[in-house]
Amino acid sequence: MKAPWRDPRSFAVSHGLIHAVVDAACVATLFGTRFAHHLTHWQAFYLIFGYDMLAFAGQGAIGPLLDRWRLLRPSILASLGLVAGGVLFLHVNPVAAAVLVALGNALYHVAAGALSLHVDPGRAAPPGIFVAPGALGLAIGTFTGKHTAVIEWPFLLALGLSLLLAWRSAHPPVRLAEPPGKGGTRYAAALLLLLLFSIAVRSLVGRGGAYACPKLTFVAFSLGAAAFAGKALGGILADRFGWLRVGVGALLLSAPLIVFGGADYPVVVIGMLLFQMTMPVTLVAVSVLLPGRPALAFGFCSTALIVGAIPTFFKSCKAYYGPWPFLVLILLSAAALWVGLRGLRGVVPMKYDR
Repeated sequence: MKAPWRDPRSFAVSHGLIHAVVDAACVATLFGTRFAHHLTHWQAFYLIFGYDMLAFAGQGAIGPLLDRWRLLRPSILASLGLVAGGVLFLHVNPVAAAVLVALGNALYHVAAGALSLHVDPGRAAPPGIFVAPGALGLAIGTFTGKHTAVIEWPFLLALGLSLLLAWRSAHPPVRLAEPPGKGGTRYAAALLLLLLFSIAVRSLVGRGGAYACPKLTFVAFSLGAAAFAGKALGGILADRFGWLRVGVGALLLSAPLIVFGGADYPVVVIGMLLFQMTMPVTLVAVSVLLPGRPALAFGFCSTALIVGAIPTFFKSCKAYYGPWPFLVLILLSAAALWVGLRGLRGVVPMKYDR
C-alpha cells in the first residue's frame, strides 16, 4: 500500500500544506525585519511594497520560463531553499532577506500552482485546495512578524519538513493541453482580460473590504479562515454545481454582506468566504485560455492580484473606502466573470447552468 503522499492525486493537499508554511515563513520574515533592524515607517513600507511586487509580479516573468523548461519539481525544491535562505538572513540584512523570500515565494507559487492544474485537468477543486492554505499561512506569518520577536528555527524546521515532503511526494504528469475550439479562441484576449480584471478587483476588495471591522487578532484570523474555506470550497462546489452558478452567484451573494456589514465582523467574514469562492474558477478559466502554459496562467493571475492590491498601499485610496464604491467593484467583478465564463461555454469541460 502506497503512502498517501505517493499518490499524485494528493498533490494539492500535500503542497497546499507546504504553501501555508512558505507563506507563513515569508511574511513572518518580512515583518520581522522591521523590528530586528529597527526600520523606520517608510523603510518598512518600501521593503514590503518591493517584496509584494517581486513575489507577485515576478510570477508573471517566471511562468514562461518554467513552461519552456518544464523544471517544475526542481523549482519547488529550489524555492524552499530560497525561502530558508531568507529566514537565515532575517537578522543579517533586511533587503537580502526580503529578496530571497520574495523569489522563493514567487518560484514556489508558479511551479506548484502549475502542477496543481494538472492533478485533474479542467477541474477547479485541486487548484482551490492547493491555494487555500496560503491564507492561513499569511495570517500566522503576519501575527508572528508583527507581534513577536521572530525566532528562525521553527520556520527552518517547518521548511525542512516541507522539503522532505516535496521530495517524497508524487507529482501529477504535466499534460500539454489541446488548443480550445474556435469558439474559445475567437475572443481569447478579451476573455483573458475580463477574467484578470475580475481577479484584480477581488484583490482590491479582499484587502480593503473589511476596513470597518475591529483591528483585532481574532478578526484577522477569522478573515484568514474565511479566505481558506472560500477558496477550498469554491472549486469543489463549482465542479459540482457549475462554474457560472457558483462563481458569479457567490460574488453576488457576498456583495450585501461585505458592503453593508460594516463593523459587524461575523457578517463581513461570511461575505469574504463567499467572495473568495471565485478564485479557483477564475484560475482554471485563465489556464484554459492559455493551453499548455499552466505556469504562465498562474503567473498572470498572481500579477493581477498585485495590480488590484497596489491602490491599497496608499492612504489616498483608502479615503474612498465605503459601501458604494465596494458595491460597484463587486458588481463589475461579477459582470466580468459572467462574460468571461460565458465566452468559454462549450470549451471548459465543466458543468454549466442549463
